[in-house]
Amino acid sequence: MEEQSTRAQESARQAQESARQAQESAGRRLQQQAREAAKDTTRVAGQLTGLGTETLTVCTDAAQHALRDVLELSAQVTRERARLMTEWQQANLDAMREMQTVALRWATLWPEFLRDPIRGYQRSLEQSIEASHHVLGLARRNAETLAQSCQRLERAADDTTRTLGETFREASTKMQDVYARTDRPRVA
Repeated sequence: MEEQSTRAQESARQAQESARQAQESAGRRLQQQAREAAKDTTRVAGQLTGLGTETLTVCTDAAQHALRDVLELSAQVTRERARLMTEWQQANLDAMREMQTVALRWATLWPEFLRDPIRGYQRSLEQSIEASHHVLGLARRNAETLAQSCQRLERAADDTTRTLGETFREASTKMQDVYARTDRPRVA
């Protein structure tokens, strides 16, 4: 009986030893899986950090280029406005000068009206027509100046639109490249 008891104890010890070894083996497997999961997590976090950095760089570059283009357009508009105002001021000065000249001519015509009224009317009509031509010429010059200014601004706006489009297309291409290089997470 004692021998059976000893055998039973030996079997129990062997069973306990097998269970302990199985637990240790399972623990090592779990530790190995945990290490692999930690490595994968670290790798994915590194990829996300790199992806975020590259994304931020591309967006910052695109924003800087766009801001530069818009500022250049704004500067061109300001220059054009200054040019236009200068031209208009010059035209206004010319118109004022013409008005003074006409007033002076009218003042010199009065004696002629008294001597020869028909000749006075004829000269006043000629001077009125001449003054009207000058005023219309100044108006035409203002209109041409405005048209040229609008054409220059249109070209500047078209150039800016084109460069903004190129900037955003380039940013889109860079972003597609960035995301194409990233590893996709493995689905288990």
